[in-house]
Amino acid sequence: MNDTGIGRSRAFGSSPAMTGEPTTCRLCGATRIRCLGAIPDSDYFAGRVLPQAIDGGHLWRCEACASMFRHPVLPDSAYLALYAQGAADEWRGDEGRQDLSIIRTMIAEAGTAAGAGKVPVRVLDVGCGSGDFLVSLPPELAKFGIEPSVAAAAAATHRGVTVAAPTLEDWPARGGFDVITMIDVIEHVALPQRLLDAALPHLAPGGRLIIATGDAGHGLWRRVFQSRFWYSSFPEHISFPSFEFFNLWQRARGLQTPTVVQLKYRHMPVVTRSLHVASQMIFWASPALLNGVGRGIHALRRTPGPRRRFFSPGAPGVFTDHQIVVIRRAP
Repeated sequence: MNDTGIGRSRAFGSSPAMTGEPTTCRLCGATRIRCLGAIPDSDYFAGRVLPQAIDGGHLWRCEACASMFRHPVLPDSAYLALYAQGAADEWRGDEGRQDLSIIRTMIAEAGTAAGAGKVPVRVLDVGCGSGDFLVSLPPELAKFGIEPSVAAAAAATHRGVTVAAPTLEDWPARGGFDVITMIDVIEHVALPQRLLDAALPHLAPGGRLIIATGDAGHGLWRRVFQSRFWYSSFPEHISFPSFEFFNLWQRARGLQTPTVVQLKYRHMPVVTRSLHVASQMIFWASPALLNGVGRGIHALRRTPGPRRRFFSPGAPGVFTDHQIVVIRRAP
């Protein structure tokens, strides 16, 4: 029996309870969930050192949709305030990233499919940051962004991106976009299904919704490292949807069956990869030890300003732990 509630209204109500032990999966509403352990605390968020650490909570896994999620989480308003104060360049740069290269090819294919009558192709990047990805696309495309960070939105606007609103909920207009991208975004929201539902009215018939995020089905993450995996250690990362979650979501809305590409986050030199592997293993064995190493490095470098007290490994490109999910609307 399928006990997921992803197609029912109760999965899209108010924000989940912030305290206490969860009784259902925050992503699909199923009751078969289990705890994978405590996530270490963190005092670094959106490129800023926080005066007070954020409680890491626990990592939970859903046995029905195979997604994972952090619990408890902060209220939506608290996260928006933290992002609004974030550093403009925190998520800049795409050197060596495999997912962005693949997504650019997908956007080019969407433009070809749209045909001459649909020029210019309209692209909406949800969580566009300072506009790096949109600026890297061909100049003839119409480029729009959604971005909560005040500094990042200003930088994107200066580079020619039309930043429509801080969040999709703040933008009442309905777009007709040929492509909507969510790159490193959906893991930042408490209710991924609500974000997807907010994006759907902006998608044109035949349009593509492209999501790049961590792969909750990665074996080492869910079986070995669990709550001490690098990807779930960042306090910004609170939801980890599986491919099955996306499949359930599209099925409840009558969309076309999604496709998925599994990949490593980026290419990197062997020495760098070895250092990332070492930091992941230290974090798995003892987060306190990694904190000590991090503090020592900051002291030797005489890092100015407030210094972090808590550290996470940050190991992008070591494991095949990312996915690109493409969901299409019927023409």
